[in-house]
Amino acid sequence: MVALGATAPSIANEANRQARGRAPDDLASDEAYWAMVAGAYRLDGRYTILNGGGNNPHPAAVTDALSRFNELTSTAPRPHNYTLQNRIEVHRTRLARLMGCSPDELAITRNTTEGLNIVGWGLPLQTGDEVLISSFDDFYAHKVFAQRASRHGIRLTQVELPIEPTVPDVVDRFAAAFTSRTKLIVASHVTDGWGHVLPIRELSDLAHRRGAQCLADGALGFGQIPVDVRELGCDYYATSLHKWLNAPLGTGALYVRRDRLEGLWPLYGTRRDAGDIRKFEDIGTRSGPTLAAIGQAIDFYEKIGPARKASRLRYLLNIALTGLEGAPGVRVATERDPDRRAGLARIMVSGATGVDLTSALQERFQIFTYGNFPGPHDGVYISPNVFNSARDMEWFTHAIRTIAVEYARGAPQ
Repeated sequence: MVALGATAPSIANEANRQARGRAPDDLASDEAYWAMVAGAYRLDGRYTILNGGGNNPHPAAVTDALSRFNELTSTAPRPHNYTLQNRIEVHRTRLARLMGCSPDELAITRNTTEGLNIVGWGLPLQTGDEVLISSFDDFYAHKVFAQRASRHGIRLTQVELPIEPTVPDVVDRFAAAFTSRTKLIVASHVTDGWGHVLPIRELSDLAHRRGAQCLADGALGFGQIPVDVRELGCDYYATSLHKWLNAPLGTGALYVRRDRLEGLWPLYGTRRDAGDIRKFEDIGTRSGPTLAAIGQAIDFYEKIGPARKASRLRYLLNIALTGLEGAPGVRVATERDPDRRAGLARIMVSGATGVDLTSALQERFQIFTYGNFPGPHDGVYISPNVFNSARDMEWFTHAIRTIAVEYARGAPQ
C-alpha cells in the first residue's frame, strides 16, 4: 500500500515495484493497481475525462515541477532560464531511448504541428513533385502540404482509405496512387478520432522501394503505444509530448533519420550546421521551465511502462466497446484487429451530431469527450488514460445507451 499523502514520484515508484514480473495484459485489469497510479494525479472528481487524445492532465509531479521552475526563473531570468533550458540535452537522450533512435536524430519541438511544418517546408520539393497523404490526415498535415501546393506547385493527392482499413487495404491503395513524381507518403501512426494504428513500416518500405520518403504523424502515437522509429522505418516522425506523455503544453519531438538531416531545411535561420539536429530548435528564447519539466513526465511514463500503459488503455476501451455491442442506434468504428488498435474509438448515435453528443455527455453526465466530425461518421471519440477506471467506462457506456434511446424516441433531453 502507498501511504496516505504520498507524493506523485513515490506513487510512480511503488507502481513500478508492484508491476515487476507481471505481464502487461495481466496487469491491465488490476483496478487496485491502476487506482494507485491515478493517485499520482490531482483530478477534479466531479468529471470523467475521456478526451486523452486532445489534452491530458499532468501527473502532479509535472505540475509541481513546472510551478517550481517558473518561480525559480522569475527570481533571475537570465541565469536560471538558460540553466533549465540546458536540461533539454538530458531529455533528448532519454526520449531518444524511448523512441528507438539516436539523440542526434531527435529535435525537441513545441508540438506535432511544428514537426510537420519543419518537414513539410524543409523538403526540397519541386513543381510537379507529388505527396501522397492518407484520407485520415485531413487537418494540420494536410494544410501544410496544401499550402505548398498553392505556393510551389507540388501535387497533393489524398489516398482514400476505408473506415476500418486492413493492412493490405492501406498498402495497396497507396501503391496504386504512386506515380513517377511521388516523393513522400504522409500517414498518421494512430488516426485521429478513430484509433487505427496504420502500417507505417509497410508504408515506409513501399516509399523506399519507389525512391520516396515517409513522414509519420505521431501526435496520437508516442506515449499511448510503444514506439520504435527504427522498426517503423519512417524517415520522419513528429509527435507532441503534451498529449500522451503528459508533459507541459508547448513540448513536442521530431525524429529525422540521420541520412535525411542535412537535406532538410529548418523553418528559421539558424547558427547551427546543416547536420545538427538542433538547427530545428534554434527559434530564439524558449521557456526553460517548460522544457525542464519534460523530465518529470518521462519519469512517470518510464515507471508505468509503455507496454503496461498501452495494454491498460486497450483494456479500458474494450470495456466500452463490449458494453455498447448490440445497443440500438449506436455504431462503433475502430480497428477490428486488437493488435492494431490503440486506446481510442469513435462512437456514433443515430440522429445525433458529434457536437450534440459532446454537449449531452458533458452537461448531463459530466463526461468530457470530443466530437465535431461533420459527415456520415459524425460522433464522439473517446480515449481513456491511466487515471481512468473500469467504472468510468461503464458510466460512459450507460450514458451513450441512455442518449441513444432518447434519440430513437425522437425526444433527446
